[in-house]
Amino acid sequence: MPGISARGLSHEGRRQLAVNLTRVLALYRPILDAYIIEFFTDNLWDTLPCSWQEALDGLNPPQLATLLLGMPGEGEVIRYRSVWPLTLLALKSTACALAFTRTPGFQTPSEFLENPSQSSRLTAPFRKHVRPKKQHEIRRLGELVKKLSDFTGCTQVVDVGSGQGHLSRFMALGLGLMVKSIEGDQRLVERAQRLDQELLQALEKEEKRNPQVVQTSPRHSPHHVVRWVDPTALCEELLLPLENPCQGRARLLLTGLHACGDLSVALLRHFSCCPEVVALASVGCCYMKLSDPGGYPLSQWVAGLPGYELPYRLREGACHALEEYAERLQKAVPGLRTHCYRAALETVIRRARPELRRPGVQGIPRVHELKIEEYVQRGLQRVGLDPQLPLNLAALQAHQAQENRVVAFFSLALLLAPLVETLILLDRLLYLQEQGFHAELLPIFSPELSPRNLVLVATKMPLGQAFSVLETEDSDAA
Repeated sequence: MPGISARGLSHEGRRQLAVNLTRVLALYRPILDAYIIEFFTDNLWDTLPCSWQEALDGLNPPQLATLLLGMPGEGEVIRYRSVWPLTLLALKSTACALAFTRTPGFQTPSEFLENPSQSSRLTAPFRKHVRPKKQHEIRRLGELVKKLSDFTGCTQVVDVGSGQGHLSRFMALGLGLMVKSIEGDQRLVERAQRLDQELLQALEKEEKRNPQVVQTSPRHSPHHVVRWVDPTALCEELLLPLENPCQGRARLLLTGLHACGDLSVALLRHFSCCPEVVALASVGCCYMKLSDPGGYPLSQWVAGLPGYELPYRLREGACHALEEYAERLQKAVPGLRTHCYRAALETVIRRARPELRRPGVQGIPRVHELKIEEYVQRGLQRVGLDPQLPLNLAALQAHQAQENRVVAFFSLALLLAPLVETLILLDRLLYLQEQGFHAELLPIFSPELSPRNLVLVATKMPLGQAFSVLETEDSDAA
């Protein structure tokens, strides 16, 4: 999906983009605020302009992917079956024009052409226990961190929210970096340490089988620390060096692969407040978990704009995977009817217990194989209501007949979701720039593999030409 590059914008250009985003989001707030499970209870279809209803009504899922989301199938040409209203076309155009581009500087990853579950850019020991998505992520982010570390002269990388340590292991044992790995879950740290030992043994066996491969420097496993990082306070453990640097103070690079909610904000604050932290490479996620206030907004500029507020519903929507949903639309997968079924269930729940609104419904397996009344009965049981409540079958079937309308409304909301993510990340860029730091944002992962694919890179020295080096693909497998 096309978009705007943060790198191509001046500081004033970024400020103006924030102004434009807040205005556009305010204009389309009724769509963004809506819950799709209230499609029937709140009559969401009739909240759309009549001209939009006429344009979208009757479109099947592949047509929605092509015409509305602008993601045609391979070789498909976009052809409108009717003249769309200018206001709808303006929405589509604006959503594309104001969102940060999520298209990286490489084509669909060639690393999975031979085997879709094994990256050809990682050797077998580094692929073990690691899913394809994570293989792609640790390789791409690890290589960027290595380049950024070399550029800024860092003595140590700190991987915050490291989980099972896949990224830390690749950076330490694959790229030769000195890595401290911080994770709040004791069980994950223990598993990471076991996987470290397993990888070391595998690498030693590989060296014995291939004696011509010489290890030029001693291997250092990541140093794992169990520590919860408080987003509101500095973490002393995060700043402690693993060993005393030869000259001067330690130079730290902070990184986080999909640092959840406020954890990504904690990385920004440590970078801005601590002189020993000289570089940052952070990929955020789970924007709905940001503290409000505290996690957004961070910059004075965005905080001063009318309409800057992003409530939970908008931040949750920004976490959806647009490319993945467009692919599901193109394939017209039966699971698309889940939203329609759930919205129909909401009408039955409201009639039975009007005060019970949007209750969580545990996943009902194989929804596409169920009749709508069967789904409703199972859903009633999951929310503690009598599954044998009398049902208006004609009303349920009338709801089911509107399945494509439900999908169309959800697609509209999803089209706008990247604008919310753009404003959150733009706020972070402006926050760092207001303090005199150098910050850029670039798509680092394939969005088809990893939807949250924008990495924030920051240093305390001008990036200059080094930024173009950070974007390039390496060719050597680790």
